[in-house]
Amino acid sequence: MGAKHVCFACRKAVNVPDGATDPLRCTNCTAELVVLPNRFRPPKQREEDQWATARYLVEHGYCYEHLAPNQFPGWATTKYGNYVQYPVNLWEGKEFVEQYGAFTSRRR
Repeated sequence: MGAKHVCFACRKAVNVPDGATDPLRCTNCTAELVVLPNRFRPPKQREEDQWATARYLVEHGYCYEHLAPNQFPGWATTKYGNYVQYPVNLWEGKEFVEQYGAFTSRRR
């Protein structure tokens, strides 16, 4: 499947094969890259609000892994199948972190 190396400073993402580790820094701005799964769909570079939301979620431990519906009461199936849809704006992102705080991938 592969992964994405994401630079939040430049607002760019590059597809890389599984197991790829280089580069660890952005070749454009030398900021540290974040490795996210291939299911992360980066916004267009000019969509700063969506990039800010993605950065906020990653900083709070959400690395765009699937969140299964059987973990949540009152689940409604959406066009995204049987998984929770990640938010696209910061307001929804803050609500998402509050609602699904127990399911973060960040180790506590």
